[in-house]
Amino acid sequence: MNAVSQGADEREPSVRTGRATGGAQPAAGPPHTGRRRATHLGLVALVVVCWLPLVVILTASRTVLNPAFYSQSLARAHAYDRIYTEVLPDPAVDTLLAGLPIDSSLVTANLRTVLPPATVQEMTDEQITRIVDYLRARTGDVELAVDLRPIFGNISGLANRYIAGELGAGTSYRVASVQDFTHGVLTALDDIAAGRPPASLPSIELTPQDTDRILPLVLDRVDPATRARVGPELRALLRSGDVAGALALIGPQVFQGDERATARLQASLHGSTLDLGLRLSDLRDSPAITAIDRLHDVAATLTWVTVLLSLIMAGALAGIVVLAGRRGVSRVRAAAGAVIAAGLGAALLGAVLRLTLPNPLTSLAGPRSPLPPRASAVLVDFSRHAYGTVEGDYLRVVAWTLVVGLAAAGLSLLVAVSARWSRTGRRRRVATAFALAVPVMVTVTWTAFPGAAAEPRELCESSPSLCDRRYDQVTYLATHNAMANSEDRFLGPSQDPTIVHQLDSGVRTLLIDVHHWTPPAQVEAYLATLPPATRAALAPLTRGAVSTRPGVWLCHNLCQLGSLDLVTELGRVRDWMARNPTEVVTLIIQDDDVPASEIAGGVAAAGLAGMVATPPDDPHGRWPTLRAMIDSGRRLVVFTERQDLPGTFLRGFYRYAADTPFAAKRPEDLRGCVRNRGAAGAGLLLMNHWLTDAAPSRRAALTSNAADTIVGRAERCRAEQGRTPTFVAVDFSTIGSAQAAVDRLNRLPASAASATGG
Repeated sequence: MNAVSQGADEREPSVRTGRATGGAQPAAGPPHTGRRRATHLGLVALVVVCWLPLVVILTASRTVLNPAFYSQSLARAHAYDRIYTEVLPDPAVDTLLAGLPIDSSLVTANLRTVLPPATVQEMTDEQITRIVDYLRARTGDVELAVDLRPIFGNISGLANRYIAGELGAGTSYRVASVQDFTHGVLTALDDIAAGRPPASLPSIELTPQDTDRILPLVLDRVDPATRARVGPELRALLRSGDVAGALALIGPQVFQGDERATARLQASLHGSTLDLGLRLSDLRDSPAITAIDRLHDVAATLTWVTVLLSLIMAGALAGIVVLAGRRGVSRVRAAAGAVIAAGLGAALLGAVLRLTLPNPLTSLAGPRSPLPPRASAVLVDFSRHAYGTVEGDYLRVVAWTLVVGLAAAGLSLLVAVSARWSRTGRRRRVATAFALAVPVMVTVTWTAFPGAAAEPRELCESSPSLCDRRYDQVTYLATHNAMANSEDRFLGPSQDPTIVHQLDSGVRTLLIDVHHWTPPAQVEAYLATLPPATRAALAPLTRGAVSTRPGVWLCHNLCQLGSLDLVTELGRVRDWMARNPTEVVTLIIQDDDVPASEIAGGVAAAGLAGMVATPPDDPHGRWPTLRAMIDSGRRLVVFTERQDLPGTFLRGFYRYAADTPFAAKRPEDLRGCVRNRGAAGAGLLLMNHWLTDAAPSRRAALTSNAADTIVGRAERCRAEQGRTPTFVAVDFSTIGSAQAAVDRLNRLPASAASATGG
């Protein structure tokens, strides 16, 4: 009995103490209890005070002090693509380029070729590195300047791509000595370097020793890296007497037309760096920039500050645990309470920071912005994504702090409850467990398999509502000169993405030109038709282009300005269609001066013979539904402009269709729907909807590709020609809202319209 009483006394010291004082204050403790509580609160406050800067440091390390943070924010804002689809079409850019000696549309159309997204990203990464170096206190200020050497490299690289492979081909003359031969070869190289085709080439049989004496003199015209790369092949060509092949190998390496233009550009910019005239120190009046400056000031000591704060906080938590044991309360719950308090304090600090540190770049969206409006919009979107990432990372740290604290406290309470629960009846425990488990299991099941009971949707052209429509009852987005795109580095591109990427973005009709390789006489004839300024810009890239290449090519005007192998590109279309089995694609081959047998052979060689659909024999006959085409696998329609093979899949487009004029130069030219080619009342209608002057215009595409403009013109076609356009062909399909217009013409619901895009 004494032992039991002694144990009870040990478990209830406060009750025993209350009886000893006569019961006047049964809840009061000894004098040191108040001090322990004060000490506990002080330690909790210390944990909170240490955790607040640690949260800021952790967030900064993951975001503003991490180069990947900026790259990811730019990617989320689609900044690199929007340069070409929004910034370059901005009317303000045309104003900036107004002083150039050539048409601004020629510049903006080709700028993606000279300045592709990869180069833009490389230049941007350089600026990001400067910013992070400043924030990490590695530099004293941020000077916003752009290194233009990557652009110069791309300009120079155009010569290597577009100058014909056999630039040095020409008549030959026999020489009597190796010395005369050497002089003739070097003279030919001088002509090529100046952009002139050599009038004739020397010819002589060389011994191995003669070749070894000439080779260094020729290779001396190029840099060491090129010497090592082309030396063995150049020696073999000279040894075999193939002087034209040797010059074709080394000619593009010594061509100086682009290099001279680059040198002039460098001289006008006073070097290879474009100084934007802006430094971070100029923006220090902004609260956000002031905060960045503070981060810069303490960056050198961040590691030591982090270690010191972590040690102090760990010591405070240890003190809380020890003190809790002495007070007779749960050590785990005491530590968890401190962690929860730290999380709540960090949440309050986050709210204060959000209110006191606004986004400094939002001011660029105003009318006083020094940048073109659409460039400002890109930067503002980037800054919003960046701010959102910072906030998200900060809140994640706060959330995990609270989760850890609440989980620890909850686990401690659960242990205490389970100790009491173990003394309850077995049936009550089973019933309680069952009541808790059933809703949890149901919730988990429906979360893991949300669509298990849903019926699969049938899709045609990415929409279930189009399946029962015939091929001629659907409107398709088409790309004019689909092969001439900047991603494949065409000069004078009409599109930006490759053909496959156009299909990915929702295009379902490709207008392409098929040619044999352009002969030199045709090159000269084409250049003669251009305005003088445009001709002067393109001539250095085609001068002396006397090459010949076998096969069939996708080119526009001059294959020397960009080309794609027909079979290779059709093979990519085949692969895309295999990946997208519910899509119907149309090819309209224009400028088809290639025999029909070669076009059909290219289709077969690309593995598309099993996918092509044969149009009805009667031009006014009934087309199958999209569902029928998809079910049969015959879902590629191929038209040609001039060729027609009755009884086959290759039929002349204008037997079945009419089109509108394609030489529009002003916006007013795109308002009517006059029939151009094809018979009146044709079952299909091609609406040519683009503007072209000196070159395909991004600026014009921003207006002509507006959804209201396209839909309004399509309604005119319905009124004037009795039908809605079957194909809406545009330039720069990624600029404007042409896809949205086609969705409206197809009367697609909003959900289906948003899904269109393959």
